[in-house]
Amino acid sequence: MKPIHLNLAAKPYRDYRPYIAVMVLGWLVVSLMALNNRDSWYRYQHDTKTTRDEIAALERQTDIERTKLQTSQQRLRSINVPLMTAQTQYVNSRLAERAFSWSELLDRLERVLPDDVRLLSISPTFNKSGFVHLSLNCVGKSGTSMVTTLDRFNRDSHFARPFPTSEDNTGNGFNFGIGVDYRPTISRSVE
Repeated sequence: MKPIHLNLAAKPYRDYRPYIAVMVLGWLVVSLMALNNRDSWYRYQHDTKTTRDEIAALERQTDIERTKLQTSQQRLRSINVPLMTAQTQYVNSRLAERAFSWSELLDRLERVLPDDVRLLSISPTFNKSGFVHLSLNCVGKSGTSMVTTLDRFNRDSHFARPFPTSEDNTGNGFNFGIGVDYRPTISRSVE
């Protein structure tokens, strides 16, 4: 049997030195780690300052570009495309009419039309393909004037698809109409 040791002292002696040493050592380790973390944070802030400034500048530039994009998209949505298309087609047709060379056309017609055919009127219509459709009213001296005129249009490379539209014997001559496509030297497409 073991004897029971009773410590009846009012303040029993306890050795707290190892506990205090461990606590001091722990606080020192924690303080060193905190200083190391602060030093790491400071170095991170110092070393990445230029990169962070560049990123902030790029983000500002991105915001400016995004605002410009939204403004442009809003302006694009406000454009009346059908109206602009109609206006563009009108302007293009007027430009094609202005660029049309009447003297070139008349020179070519002079070479194509037979000697016994006289031209009364010309009515051009401008196509999207760059061809000009001509409606011609002519007077011929003989009944074969229209056929001869059609043959001569077919032989010339500046004219395509001649087709008679009317023929009338007036007694003084033969009135006839021909529709033909004309390809000018400088053709302007109407779109």
